[in-house]
Amino acid sequence: MSGSYSGIFLPACSVFFSFLLGIVYFSKKRIDLVENRAYAAILILIFLDSSLALTLQLMALDGINGSDIVLINIINKLDFICLILYSNCLFLYTTIITLKKVKDHVKYFKIASLFLSFLIILIMLFNKIDIISSGEYYSITGVAPMLTFGTCGLYIITSIIITLFNIRKIDKRHIPILVITFMIVLILVMFLLNPYLVVISITLTLINYIMYFTIENPDVKMVQELELAKNQAEKANRAKSDFLSSMSHEIRTPLNAIVCLSEMINSSNDLKEIHEDSKDVVNASHTLLDIVNGVLDISRIEADKMEVVNVNYNPIEEFKELSKLIETRIGEKDIELRTNFAPDIPNHLYGDKNKIKQIITNILSNAVKYTERGFIDFDVKCINTNDSCKLTISVKDTGRGIKKDQMYKLFTKFNRLEDDKNTTIEGTGLGLAITKALVDLMGGKIVVDSTYGEGSKFTVFIEQKICNESLKKEEKHTKTQKFDNKKVLVVDDNKLNLKVASKMFKELNIRVDEAESGYKCLEKIKSGELFDIIFMDIMMPKMSGTETLKKLKQINDFNIPVVALTADAMEGSSNKYLDVGFSDYIAKPINIERLNEVLDNLFSSKRKTHDDNESKEEVDNEIIPITDEDIEKLNNIIDSELDEK
Repeated sequence: MSGSYSGIFLPACSVFFSFLLGIVYFSKKRIDLVENRAYAAILILIFLDSSLALTLQLMALDGINGSDIVLINIINKLDFICLILYSNCLFLYTTIITLKKVKDHVKYFKIASLFLSFLIILIMLFNKIDIISSGEYYSITGVAPMLTFGTCGLYIITSIIITLFNIRKIDKRHIPILVITFMIVLILVMFLLNPYLVVISITLTLINYIMYFTIENPDVKMVQELELAKNQAEKANRAKSDFLSSMSHEIRTPLNAIVCLSEMINSSNDLKEIHEDSKDVVNASHTLLDIVNGVLDISRIEADKMEVVNVNYNPIEEFKELSKLIETRIGEKDIELRTNFAPDIPNHLYGDKNKIKQIITNILSNAVKYTERGFIDFDVKCINTNDSCKLTISVKDTGRGIKKDQMYKLFTKFNRLEDDKNTTIEGTGLGLAITKALVDLMGGKIVVDSTYGEGSKFTVFIEQKICNESLKKEEKHTKTQKFDNKKVLVVDDNKLNLKVASKMFKELNIRVDEAESGYKCLEKIKSGELFDIIFMDIMMPKMSGTETLKKLKQINDFNIPVVALTADAMEGSSNKYLDVGFSDYIAKPINIERLNEVLDNLFSSKRKTHDDNESKEEVDNEIIPITDEDIEKLNNIIDSELDEK
């Protein structure tokens, strides 16, 4: 300590510059590393050390009397604590950036070094400090200072030795450690020249500044951000490549059948062969549609655009329909489909019927794919409490089963287990991923139990409300229907779409007129042409289907039902088109049952507006079921063309 104003200068500079460095460091976003936390502690300790050193110098200005001795002892010991902890943090910092083994077990190493430091601090606190003076200058001696300086020297010298012995591993972060070597020599020389000069605080502050520019280089964050962006881009590219690879294979498989068989049909004169090939084309087309729908479903789920749409439905009827559907997919496989629906399942439930059907269909289809012989058990049980029905839907098969180490991949999208063994099995690996997402969306749970080589059992738990109201009677269009003497207008800018739609309507004995744009549709209506229904494509150039509808409604006395006929098959599309004024909605590709339903609903509503005393001639527009031969014609348009020829 010095008793003159000259002794205040260096500690005051140390306090000022330590404070500035602390503001700069703590105001910036920092990489959360162990060495950075050690450096943060170093900054705080040196600021405290500088402040305590400055306080001691201020106390010594007017000389030291007996009443100051106790306070000076306390301040000095606090200062010694800061110095011991500082050297401990410096030692910890050096070992972390140099020795990998320490970095791997830094928690235990930190505890050990701090325990040693606190033990030394405890011993130091119980030893006294002696104040010595020479004129107006004061200094200290005794066991406590010697123990402190010895501990600090040991930590610092060990840090230097570690650095020098690992000279090949050192980087710019070791520069402050090497500088300390030079500074120790300089401090010793200065101490020999003037033992009362206060230089420790300013020296350590200088070391902190050097450390700041080695560990807190702004480029570190930039590099980290670039690395993160790079990793994310690579991950996205890998996902895109995996997706394209999977889709390329799965889409090309049915496309190959459609293209090749269509070419064969075009060049063949054998009606039986054409008939068989056309059936395969239809099946491949449905497979391709399932793939596209699967991709759209997973996209909607990931975009959080999949919604639960609750309706009243008869569960037993739906389950029986699904059973019939799966029986057709079993085909010639030696598999027995066994169903068991509990007798206490309510007649009417309220919930998302379509999603439950999709969940069950995916699981049953999966069972059919991976089972060659044996059985598939489709069981549904329930627990009814008040107005709640907890459905337990299980599908058990005698298929190839799933390995235990593959179970975690089961619900991962674009993933197919044992892909090398499943080369003959169609699929994108989306079915179970979609199933799991739908079950979660409905607040349910899915459980899988499988033994490799023996079979699997999928169990789904979903809660539905019991509906006490009777369901409205809906006529099921299990057979295609004919509508005689009706005329429709199909509006579409795609000639192939017009051809397909026209053929479907002609098979229903409906007269068809075509318009290739919204403008031609308006011209036909304004010229006085009459139609029973207009089927309107939405995505048309120059004038969309929605815009065309608005202009049609501006025509006086226009009252023709307009049905949206579009490839927009996203969930909620139906409501969107009904809200803008369309009478109904049909998604492409056109489903014959859905088309029959729309036609029946619209024609029935028109019949209801007629007077009860209308002549019998008007009743001739009644729906007439067609024969099995007619159904074959609808499902195989090529057959019908050949018959006509």
